Amino acid sequence: MHKLIVMSAAYRQSSRVAPELQQRDPYNRLLARGPRVRLEAEMIRDQALAVSGLISRKIGGPSVMPPQPDGLWQVVYSGDKWETSKGEDKYRRALYTFWRRTLPHPAMTAFDAPSREFCVLRRSRSNTPLQALTTLNDPAFVEAAQALARKVAAFGTSDLKARADYAFRTCLTRKPAPSELDRIVRLFQNELEHYRTDEKAAEKMAGSESGKTCAGATLAEIAAWTVVGNVLLNLDEMITKG
Repeated sequence: MHKLIVMSAAYRQSSRVAPELQQRDPYNRLLARGPRVRLEAEMIRDQALAVSGLISRKIGGPSVMPPQPDGLWQVVYSGDKWETSKGEDKYRRALYTFWRRTLPHPAMTAFDAPSREFCVLRRSRSNTPLQALTTLNDPAFVEAAQALARKVAAFGTSDLKARADYAFRTCLTRKPAPSELDRIVRLFQNELEHYRTDEKAAEKMAGSESGKTCAGATLAEIAAWTVVGNVLLNLDEMITKG
């Protein structure tokens, strides 16, 4: 049934709507256009991990505890502690994230995940600055950007535009327009110039794994591609089905 829906002509329509269709079918009850919805909280995290290659495909087992801000998870009447998971468990799908109804995971709350204190028929969808701050700064997204940078740096060509094109297609599953490609290249070049003059900042941005997996790329290059990856993972098109 899912395959039939997603391959149907109605579902595969463009989400762009002409003024006359907007007037005739404002709520899309007649399926005059394709769906355009922001992904749900769990999907947004899983997608970033999948694009970067970090995601764990392991199925089943106990809940895991991905990173969250220190000191947030405090339980007054028990000794429970939030112990950040190690290794593969750190990158398991959001389905397996440990959940406490009185204090849900903040990154998922930012993207309107319900608290699970009661059943909901449909999740609300908001659009707030906290969401952009999450995809730019949350450890899961930063590590995803670092892993994506290592993939791009290991791509089988040294051509800058080819690597930028690869990064864009990996995230958005389409080729970039010439203007989009030029902006990515300029961003990389600007960041590369900055990180070449600040080794400590480059090391911090690139992450601890860079030296182990990308011997052919400089630390400044990995850091610059990490910034590019961070921007791509934060794009509205990245987290919106349209």
